[in-house]
Amino acid sequence: MINRKEISYFVIMNILVLFLSLEKIKLSWEITTLHNNFENLQIEHDNLKDLNLKLITQFYVENSPASIEKIAKQDLGMEKKRPTKIIKNEK
Repeated sequence: MINRKEISYFVIMNILVLFLSLEKIKLSWEITTLHNNFENLQIEHDNLKDLNLKLITQFYVENSPASIEKIAKQDLGMEKKRPTKIIKNEK
C-alpha cells in the first residue's frame, strides 16, 4: 500500500515539474521577445547608418568650395576679384 510519505513526495515532484515547465515557457517567450527586439534594433541601426552616410555626403557637397562660391555669387552678390596686372616701369 502507498503510505503518506510517498504521496507527499509524488505531489511535491508534480508541483516542481509544473513550476519548472511554466518557467521554461516564460523563458522561451522572453528569448523570442529579445530576439525580435534585436532584429528591430538591427534594422533601425542599418537605417541610421544609411541616414548618416547621406548626411555626411550632403555636408561635404554643401561645404565644397564650388558650392560656397556659388552661394557667394548668387545670394550675396559677390564677385571674384580679378588679378590686377602690374606693369613695371623701367627707366
